[in-house]
This record gives sequence, C-alpha cells and structure tokens, in this order.
Amino acid sequence: MKSVVTLLALMSVLLTCSSQAAPSTNPAQVQIQNFGDANANALWQSFRDVKSKTRLRPLRILQLGDSHTAGDYFTGQLRQSLQRDYGNAGIGWLTPGYIPNQRSAQVLLRHPKKWQVVDSKQPNHTGTFPLGGLIQKPTASSTLEINIKEPLLPGAWTLHLWQQAPHDAWKVKLANGKQQALKNTEKSRAAWRHVEMAIDGSQLDGVKLLAPKGGKLAGIVLDKNAPGVTLDALGITGSVAAVINRWDVATLKQQLSWRSPELIILAYGTNEAFSNDFQVATYEQELVKTIRLLRQLNPKAAVLLVGAPASAKNKPPFRKTNCSLPLPPALLDVQQSQLKIAKQEKTLYWDWAAAMGGNCIVNNWLKQTPELMRPDMVHLSKEGYYLSADRFYQALQQQINTP
Repeated sequence: MKSVVTLLALMSVLLTCSSQAAPSTNPAQVQIQNFGDANANALWQSFRDVKSKTRLRPLRILQLGDSHTAGDYFTGQLRQSLQRDYGNAGIGWLTPGYIPNQRSAQVLLRHPKKWQVVDSKQPNHTGTFPLGGLIQKPTASSTLEINIKEPLLPGAWTLHLWQQAPHDAWKVKLANGKQQALKNTEKSRAAWRHVEMAIDGSQLDGVKLLAPKGGKLAGIVLDKNAPGVTLDALGITGSVAAVINRWDVATLKQQLSWRSPELIILAYGTNEAFSNDFQVATYEQELVKTIRLLRQLNPKAAVLLVGAPASAKNKPPFRKTNCSLPLPPALLDVQQSQLKIAKQEKTLYWDWAAAMGGNCIVNNWLKQTPELMRPDMVHLSKEGYYLSADRFYQALQQQINTP
C-alpha cells in the first residue's frame, strides 16, 4: 500500500508541476508533433513494413546530439525497445575508438596506446570532419580492441570502417590469431574511405583493429546482416547544434548517402542553455542552417527536433522563475527557439522537458529513489534517461500506429 501511495503522489507532482517550456498535461502522454515534415508518413509506413516483414532492408535512425546522446543511456534504451519490436539489424555506428567521457551501451573500445582525438567542437581543432565530428589519430602499429558487452546475435555481420590509410591498409586480428585486411569499397578519391569485412558474430568479440602508419579513423559500424532497425548515436560531450556546420559537406553527403537514415534526430540545446552570452537570432540562424543542410544531403529523411530537457543551476548567472531551483540563463530562450524553428522548418518535434514533467521537475527528480537526476542538475541518472526514452518510444509508437 505504501508503494502505491508513493506512486500516486509522484504522479500528482508530475501532473501538476508547471513547465516553462510548454504547457504540460500528463508527461507520459507528451506526443511527437508533426509540423509538416514531408517524409513523416513514409517513415511511419517504413516502421509498419519492417514489423510486418514486408520490408527486408534495415531501417536506419541517426541521432546527433550532446552529452545526453554521447552517454548512450537514452539512445541505448530506445535502441533496445526498437529492436525488440522491429528486429535487430546490428549495433550500428560507433565513435572512432575510445573517446573520454563518452560510451556505447553495447561496445567497449580499448586502445592501450594513447590516440590523438580531433574534436570538431574545439575551435583549435581543424580537419575534414566526418559524420559525428570526431577523428582519431592512432600511434604507429597501435591496436583497437572491440569488446562486446552483451551476447551478439549469431550469424553474418559486417564490420565497416571510415578511415584514411596513406600506406598500409587497416587490418583485423581475429580471436583465433588470423589477420585479414579490410576490403576497400571506395573508388573515388574522397577524403574518407569506407572499408569493410564480413565476420561471424561469434568472432566479433575481442577483434582487434591494427592501425597502419599514418592512418586516421572516423567511425566504426557494426551491422547485422538481417532486417530490423539500427539506431546510430553520435554525440559529442559539450557540443551545440552548430557543431554540425563545421563538418565537411562532401564527407557528410558521402556518408549519409551510404547510411541512408530515414529519421534524423537532433538532440541539442543543453549547452546552449548554459551559455552566458546566448543570442537568439544567431542560434536560430545556425539551427536553420543545420536542418537545411541535413535535408539537402539526405532529402528522404524525416527530421525530428528534440527540445532541450529540464535542468537547473544554483550558481549565477541563472534565471529565477516560479520553480524551486533557478534555471540555466538561456534555457527558456533555447526551448522557445527550438519550437519556433520546428514549426518554421516543418520538422517533427518532441518536448523533452514537458515529457519529464516541466522545467520545475528537477528538484523532484533529485529526490526520487532511485534518483532520476544527477546531482549536477544537468544530466539525468541512468533511470532518468531510461524513463525519458520509454516516454519518447511511447510517443513514437503513437505516430506509427496512427494511420
């Protein structure tokens, strides 16, 4: 009885807590809004076709974002739900090796020697940035070990690399000690070249990539050769949406054409919200530029803009509201701009803060057992990300199942 009373009390708080981002009803019923995305209906039909097994090719989803994406808790839970209901087409796109403060829910990447990370969000870092915005420069003769956290589906898989190798090719060392060069599939002289190899799922765990002298790595992709869904989570901790405008357009076109995602999710806004010199006009211009670029390069994909989640800040500068905790100085501006641009650019839109219970929910989430928010009041706990992902998936299902 006590647990029931506690649950009812929590539901009451969630229902009544006001949102500064948008009016909130039941957080669990916050819908994905379609402001006129021309590819949305085809996307929902693709989901239905995959589920009915009338479509055999995988349905690809790409999420680009900040640390909320880079941690792969939200996307990991979402991926698990999607693949449970629509089929598992693989692990998908991973960072190019180990990146500090980032993780994959499914894979642990290890390299014993330190590699040099080139990060597109850093103004002093330059390069031909690929999809995901990260480049790794390994030391000569270094290795990268791929450790799978959970048992893999048996059968045929494909290991893909996006890489540069001016001299020797990238090679793979299997668990049985055999080495094999990856096959080059690129005939052009593109900045980044795609190589691949077929591999049985039983051989994938513990595989080592052998880096050639002068080689660079831009991404690893692990696909199951089967129908279903993949969700590629490419986040950069500390990034803002404008980082995409630093990525090389020719490379983006090449990689998006190869991957062909049917849904691109943009999940930024938290770092912009904490900015002390946030400029609404500049932010909106950059966000519009990003959306239009992605649509130009991948015109068949639906675009879904995720509103910045609730967060709080107890040291100035901050914005005082009727919430028990002050808000980041630009959170409301960011959320309002995201909604405005979603309408203007005719995208899909999901209000993450409203789905949490509103911007005033942070203090309540900190007091839950287990906590749904981390003490920094910026990041959610694992349970908070899982709850958010479940609510997003429920909203996604509503769209898919509505003819």
